[in-house]
Amino acid sequence: MTLEQELRQLSKAKTRAQRNGQLREEAAYCHQLGELLASHGRFKDALEEHQQELHLLESVQDTLGCAVAHRKIGERLAEMENYSAALKHQHLYLDLAGSLSNHTELQRAWATIGRTHLDIYDHCQSRDSLLQAQAAFEKSLAIVDEKLEGMLTQRELSEMRTRLYLNLGLTCESLQQTALCNNYFKKSIFLAEQNHLYEDLFRARYNLGAIHWRGGQHSQAMRCLEGARECARAMKMRFMESECCVLVSQVLQDLGDFLAAKRALKKAYRLGSQKPNQRVTVCQSLKYVLAVIQLQQQLEEAEGNDLQGAMAICEQLGDLFSKAGDFPKAAEAYQKQLHLAELLNRPDLELAVIHVSLATTLGDMKDHRKAVHHYEEELRLRKGNALEWVQADASQRKAVPSEDRLSTGDRTETKQI
Repeated sequence: MTLEQELRQLSKAKTRAQRNGQLREEAAYCHQLGELLASHGRFKDALEEHQQELHLLESVQDTLGCAVAHRKIGERLAEMENYSAALKHQHLYLDLAGSLSNHTELQRAWATIGRTHLDIYDHCQSRDSLLQAQAAFEKSLAIVDEKLEGMLTQRELSEMRTRLYLNLGLTCESLQQTALCNNYFKKSIFLAEQNHLYEDLFRARYNLGAIHWRGGQHSQAMRCLEGARECARAMKMRFMESECCVLVSQVLQDLGDFLAAKRALKKAYRLGSQKPNQRVTVCQSLKYVLAVIQLQQQLEEAEGNDLQGAMAICEQLGDLFSKAGDFPKAAEAYQKQLHLAELLNRPDLELAVIHVSLATTLGDMKDHRKAVHHYEEELRLRKGNALEWVQADASQRKAVPSEDRLSTGDRTETKQI
């Protein structure tokens, strides 16, 4: 059944319940519609359904139902990045759950609040948000351990712990608490594997893969991401597999395998995404990767018989890598350009410009000693003309402002509660 067919079916059922004055049934259909719409990225439409659900449940004085509706409204608002409004509804959820002494919902409330603070950190890098996230997740875990043991099935408890361990692991990673981070990830993966919790296992493997990638551990990252893809395929979740393909392409780009990165991005594009910004990222990355491949092929052809052309292609590659924020590859391309220019006995002023490109790129890499060396080489080639050096530095640098660089390495983590 297609999405539109499911939506029509639920909408008809909702209309029947409304016509018959069955307010609780109508609210239940609002809830189902909201969940379905949200699972396909239609967060604004989903929010409207949950708001209607809350209004209906308030009219029949269903406190527990209202609490859950506030949670869903908070989740949709967080997905729309309206975090202050999301936290307001999540704290209302917490208060209502507390008034009922419902420990299951209290656990979920703290987990939801923690996740929102983690999302806030991803947007503003506030350490306070991280600490609030950590405190919320720890409160949630304490409720599981102290209040829910014996009240729920072991599978339900395992699901709760698996997600909390994952989120605590992510929080500790951002707090640079490496030992705790690794411990929480191991616990999360162990419980997910033991209980066949494929969605939770996907999230743990995906996020651990992202951590390995950011740490430069490419082989470990690929193993984790391949495991995450297996989970996504087992669940037939195309969007999740697409997320994996995007991150796999970034790892492959780091390794310099742009042809394989292109295949991964094309796969991600075909699988689709529920997030509009993810679709934009895939298209931008694919455009960048195709441009790199084209220039690399041209360079390979030119190196045998056209050193002048090869030198120009190296400059284009360096500029392209620099714009993408891949400074090591940019420096490598500029270094090759410099080598070819010296072989061709190009004029000193032309060599000086290449040294500026290298110096600027090495500065972006925080390799200040080498950057100074290339600036000194530039000054030597300009015969010590300091005024000319300053003017050239202002007009001919290849650096691109950070806000204009193509984002090919953004974190794309999805966090579950």
